[in-house]
Amino acid sequence: MVRVAVPTNGRGLEGTVAPVFARAPAFLIADVDEKGNITNTKVIQNPATTAAGGAGPMAVQMLINEGVDIIVAPQVGPSSLGAIQAAGIRLYQVSPGTPVEEAIKMAISGKATQPPAPAYGPIYPSYPAYYGPASGWGWGRGRGRGGRGWGARLGYCPRTGMPNRRTPHRLYGWW
Repeated sequence: MVRVAVPTNGRGLEGTVAPVFARAPAFLIADVDEKGNITNTKVIQNPATTAAGGAGPMAVQMLINEGVDIIVAPQVGPSSLGAIQAAGIRLYQVSPGTPVEEAIKMAISGKATQPPAPAYGPIYPSYPAYYGPASGWGWGRGRGRGGRGWGARLGYCPRTGMPNRRTPHRLYGWW
């Protein structure tokens, strides 16, 4: 006996697959026997539909509490996908608008596609937060010397050639 969950518009087996997973109006949970026949169904209203945030993990937690083994959905967000994978639930993708009964049969027979692994990497960078022993110490050129760049030492701006404010006073007296 396998339990399959499908996000739907709330009409049971006669309904269609909702285009989103976490904010679908309802979930149809179907018990499927070894021969692929649907033995029992129930429709559960989705409490995460109006959630301000975290709707994906909230919907997945509800399905975990129902004992679901397979989820059939057209699109699943990254937080929902992480919760589904952590729970060990199999996920199958079908196109939105597919009849619910047909989507369940496609998932049981293996005709529905499984989503690829996520293409994004870890949340935190893999390199260290610091860049070396002389970074971040003053307004210099990143070598830890402090000061305000080479213009304060040269007396003029190396990029524009304009003298800095102290140069005329040193060279010409009062400015």
